[in-house]
Amino acid sequence: MERGIDPSPSLPDREQQEGDIVLQRGTGRVGVSLIFAFLALLVVEAGCLPLARPSPSLLPRQAASPLDAPEYPLRRGDYVTGSSRPDAEELAWMGRFRVVHAGGLSDPLPTKAIAALRAAGVQTLLVYDWLPATYHYLDGESDDPLTQWLYDNRDWATLNPAGPFPHCVEEGYSWCEDYYFDLGNPAVREKRIAYLVRRVHALGYDGLFFDWGNSLFLDEPDYALLRAVYEERHPELPYAQAVALFYQALRERGVVVQSNQGFDDAAVLLPSVDYDTSESAGTTDAMMGRRLVLVGQGRTAVPDTIYYPNSPDPRHGSLTDTLEVWQWMMGRVARFAAPDFHGIVHLNYAAPFWEPLSEEGRLYRPRMPRNAIFFDEALARLFDQAAYTEVPWDHRLERDEVYFYDLGEPLEPALQSVQGGYVRYYTQGFVLVGAWDAPATLTLHHPSLPTAGVVYDAYRRVWIPVEMAHTLKLSLSPEPDPVTGRMAPLGRIVLYPAP
Repeated sequence: MERGIDPSPSLPDREQQEGDIVLQRGTGRVGVSLIFAFLALLVVEAGCLPLARPSPSLLPRQAASPLDAPEYPLRRGDYVTGSSRPDAEELAWMGRFRVVHAGGLSDPLPTKAIAALRAAGVQTLLVYDWLPATYHYLDGESDDPLTQWLYDNRDWATLNPAGPFPHCVEEGYSWCEDYYFDLGNPAVREKRIAYLVRRVHALGYDGLFFDWGNSLFLDEPDYALLRAVYEERHPELPYAQAVALFYQALRERGVVVQSNQGFDDAAVLLPSVDYDTSESAGTTDAMMGRRLVLVGQGRTAVPDTIYYPNSPDPRHGSLTDTLEVWQWMMGRVARFAAPDFHGIVHLNYAAPFWEPLSEEGRLYRPRMPRNAIFFDEALARLFDQAAYTEVPWDHRLERDEVYFYDLGEPLEPALQSVQGGYVRYYTQGFVLVGAWDAPATLTLHHPSLPTAGVVYDAYRRVWIPVEMAHTLKLSLSPEPDPVTGRMAPLGRIVLYPAP
C-alpha cells in the first residue's frame, strides 16, 4: 500500500509480482502495460531557509565536510508524501516541505499532526480522493454520507447502477462495489463538490489529490460499458471536460486541486488544476525475482530499482527514452497550462540499495538508495520541476537532504548536452544527469561557475576546488544496475558557496 493515498481497504493495493515488471499503482490507473505506461506518464514555488551547513543524510554513511567548510543556502522542500499516522520522526520530516500530501478522506491526518505541520511552516496540505468512483461496502461497514447518497440514487447518479464493478472484481474485493460518479450530470457534480468543500475544510486540509485524475481509464476494456453509458447520456460533453468543470468549481470555492496524470487530457485538464502529477517518470521499483539473505529476516524476495520504466523494455532502456517522455510532458504544460499552474510534481519509487555485509555477498541490509534519489531529483531540476522519491520498502530510507538544496533560478531556458550527459546551470549551482559505463571526469566550462575557491558536490558530500576561472573538473563513479547489467544512470547536484 502506498503512502500519500487513503490507506483504507477501499483503495487499490500496489501490485508487484516476482519476475515481472508491474507498473500499475494505486495512484496511477494508467500503466496497465509498459507501452500504455509510456503514453500515460506523468515548478512549484519555494521559500528559502536560513543559511546552514550541509546535514549528513542518515544512510548510507559518507565522509562529512570539515566544520570550517563554506556555507550554502538551503530552502524549504517543494513537495512530500506521507502516511496518515506519522510518528514524530516522519512528522518532523514532512514539516520541512511546503506542500504535504498525506492521508485520505476516510483516514485523514490527526488534528494534532495537522497543527504541528502548520506550526512548522507547511503551506499546503492535500488529502487523497479517488476521482471517478467510490466504494459501497457490502460487509456491514457504513458508507460515508456522499457514498450513501450516491448508492441511494445510483439509477441516475452513477454510470453503473447495476454493475459491472470492474475494480472490485479486478482486485478480488468481495466486500465492496465500486460505483462511478456521473460527472456529466450537474446535480451529481454539485452534490459532490459541496460535500468535498465542507469535508476538506473541516479536516483542516487545503485541497485534494485526485487519483485516476483523467479520462484514460474509460479506454480500458473493463470500463467499456461505463463509457457507453456516459456517452449516451452526455453526447455533447466529453468526460474529460466534465472532470474539468468539476475541478474548476472546487478551485472557485477555495480548494486546491492536484490531478494525477492530467497531462494526458492536457487541453482541458491542465487549465483547470493547481498541480498535476506524474508517476515513475524517473524511477520505479519492481520485483525482479531477486532473493537475498537480509539481516534479521533471512532469505527474502526483494525489489530492485527500475531506472528506465518508460522504455518499451526497461531491461534494455535508455536515458534517451526517459528524456523524450519528459520533453513530451513539458511540451504539453507549455502549450496548455494556465498562468497560475504550479507545475507537475514527479513522484518516483525506488528500492533500497542492498548493501552486502561481507565480500562474499551472503548477507545484506537495506540502505538509502541515494543514486536513485539524486537521479530523480536532478532529472526534475533539468526541467525546473519538483520531484519526490518514495522508498516503499522502508520510507525512512527516502529522507535525504537533496530536497533542500537551493540552486536559485535557472540561467538557460533548457538543458545542455555535455560529454555524455546533460547539464542545466542555475544562479547558485548546477545539475547533471547522464549515463556512463565507467568512472569519468568531466571538465565543465560556464560563465556562472566561480572564478576560484570551491563548490559543493552534494552527492559525495565534499567540497571540490575550482582549478581555473569558470572551469570545474567533476568526478563521476556510476553504480552497477542489476536490472540492466549495465551501470545505472546518475544525477548530481553541485552548489556554489553562499555569498
